[in-house]
Amino acid sequence: MDAQSVLIGALLLNDQLAPYSLPELSIEHFRPELQPAFAAVQGFWIKNGELDILQIVARYPNQKQPLMACVGACESECIRLTRDRVEEWTRIILEDSAKSRFQSLALRAADAATAFTDLPDLYQQMGQALDTHTEKGDFQSVGDLLDDYIRHLGEKPQYIRTGLSKLDENLHLVPGNYFVIGGRPSAGKTALSLQLAAGMAKSGKRVCYFSLETDPATLEARLIANQLYAPLSAVKNKTLSLRELDRLADMKHWPLYIRSAAGKGVAWIKAQALRMKADIIFVDYLQLIHERGGGDRYTAITEISIALHELAQTTGILVVALAQLNRNAARAEPSNADLRESGQIEQDADAILLLSADGDAYFSRLTKNKEGRVGNAGLEFDKTLQRFTCAAT
Repeated sequence: MDAQSVLIGALLLNDQLAPYSLPELSIEHFRPELQPAFAAVQGFWIKNGELDILQIVARYPNQKQPLMACVGACESECIRLTRDRVEEWTRIILEDSAKSRFQSLALRAADAATAFTDLPDLYQQMGQALDTHTEKGDFQSVGDLLDDYIRHLGEKPQYIRTGLSKLDENLHLVPGNYFVIGGRPSAGKTALSLQLAAGMAKSGKRVCYFSLETDPATLEARLIANQLYAPLSAVKNKTLSLRELDRLADMKHWPLYIRSAAGKGVAWIKAQALRMKADIIFVDYLQLIHERGGGDRYTAITEISIALHELAQTTGILVVALAQLNRNAARAEPSNADLRESGQIEQDADAILLLSADGDAYFSRLTKNKEGRVGNAGLEFDKTLQRFTCAAT
């Protein structure tokens, strides 16, 4: 089936379906011979808010033949025209276009005239080319939104679970959220992020963990201790028995991937996340992300936070970013003001969890939470086992 022709024909036959496709598409998503026809349809719809094939043909007489051919292609499929069908064809067109962009960049990379120094930029562009997510570009009436709500009334919210019940009671994470875990050194940021990543991957989510500070082998040791409830020292010294390690057999099949990202920027992280088709990414930690031309540290961290927020929103990936807190804060209990080098982090985040240790006392608090209450998160950290549990009430 020629999805491009069929889609154009479907919209001409039922213009009530146009809002579910035209805002997602642009002329470059179509092959050259269909670009003028698509431009005529989209331009008429943007100007008039409806599609009338007779008026379109009268305005663009040169497009009569290709437009009627599209109608014929759609009718020949003998398929009931529905919103789901139109959204499916739109997705196919976006994916085919992304594939063509990727292949074009791959040919450039293989060209003998391409210098070695050009390859990193091409590699990044190839990852970005696979992004088929587009923002909703048109207004939606409250009536349409209500219809959409009612249409999905039977579908209960599918929040992304952390595996820690007290967090999940209030932290309602969904795709496209930007969740920041802040903490002072040795407060357990990395341990918590690994435990959450493992729990999410165990539930079937595809998780990519980008480490800008610690090598993957060291992170794996912490993860083994966490999952086996074993002392980290025993894992590092390799004194665990094979029988104990056999309990980790299922871990081999979890879709959890760890990669060093030292010296990399947000665009590179986005490209890798899209290449891996990640549902969730972890970034440890955001103040180490490298961005070119960021100026002073305040400006650089501000731009990094904005970029991570946009990554989440434009791809639908849940972004969990770790952040350092100021060392010189006198308070035992940190606040969002202690997030190092930029107030932008607090502004961008959908939720913020702050961690701190003061002697035997452990502090965990949700200090921002758009979808639930803020306050004590009720977590306890066993540093020996690298594991978080919920405090007894």
